[in-house]
Amino acid sequence: MEKYVDPFPSSIDISIITNDRPLSLTRLLKSLSQSHFYGDTANLRINAEQSADDETLKIIQNIDWPHGAVFVHHRVVQGGLMPAVVESWYPPSNDTYGLLLEDDVELSPLFYAWAKMSLLRYRYLKPVQTVSFITFSLRYGDSANRSPLLFGISLYQQKIVELPLEGRRLFNARALFNKHGIPDRSTPYLSSIPCSWGAIYFPEHWREFHAYLPLRLSGVPTFNHTDLIVPNVRSNKWKRSWKKYFIELAYLRGYVMLYPNYPDFVSLSTNHLEVGSHVKIRTAEKQRQFQVPLMETTHRGTVGLLDLPARTLPPWDALPVLNLTGHMTTLASLAKVGHVRREELTGCTDHPALFDIRHLLCTTPKL
Repeated sequence: MEKYVDPFPSSIDISIITNDRPLSLTRLLKSLSQSHFYGDTANLRINAEQSADDETLKIIQNIDWPHGAVFVHHRVVQGGLMPAVVESWYPPSNDTYGLLLEDDVELSPLFYAWAKMSLLRYRYLKPVQTVSFITFSLRYGDSANRSPLLFGISLYQQKIVELPLEGRRLFNARALFNKHGIPDRSTPYLSSIPCSWGAIYFPEHWREFHAYLPLRLSGVPTFNHTDLIVPNVRSNKWKRSWKKYFIELAYLRGYVMLYPNYPDFVSLSTNHLEVGSHVKIRTAEKQRQFQVPLMETTHRGTVGLLDLPARTLPPWDALPVLNLTGHMTTLASLAKVGHVRREELTGCTDHPALFDIRHLLCTTPKL
């Protein structure tokens, strides 16, 4: 695959969260080493918990990473999974993106290509031109394809929807789109659900989340004495999950994440569902529910990166939109629902400024 000249100053920081699963960490690092970066720089950050075992620490000390700088952070006080993830990365600029990886994730060698072409399509507004990228041409530059509602890019394709109150249920985006008469069911889609099994987060939204979390955990005074921010979802029962709080922020804002939708659930990352903070018992049934096949390089695999509508990423306004429980909706509907809930919680009826968490939560002092 050919290298290309990146017309933007963007970069993707890779942040790994690990503790005491050296075999899992080794598998993840191997998949990273086999991935294609097309000459780009990608800095690597390893975040090791205080309780990381000697074998894990030895693996970290011997990392050989030719694609950029390596930074190692080892906690001296046990933090737990929520701070381990949330504090694993903070964007230094609005052109720096964070790929967050727990150590039981494994990556496709083409994960970076999916991430980069999605960033070029939906994030950058320079004059329209054609960029030679891998073996195809990608057009970028249309302002209609950029929205502040997009908070990230998932590498993982959903097989299960976890948030309905009645419990987890099987999910197939292609079957859903076929049912709703969407012309090309191979289209990627937008979902309110943040992915924790291999996903890239955008700098503005991650900073806003960092600002939201301490206010939320300390008890936002304007929330009318309720801990229930998002009605009728199972994440309200998640006591130690950072995703619970990101779901709240996404709900109030109407934020969405881009998800792939390749045949047979072929994805750019998979989760091996190792025993850890959230998985106490690893059964074969659970593994079948959550593991997905990884996309291989085109000379080996039958599913390719360009198995997309018209062999390109669709325009922003053509992407289907799903809510937290996996049902079809619209961006306008998500925004309206969030606005109504914000008014119920805070009494504020104005439209909050972008990425201003104090304005969103109505804690900004009045002049």
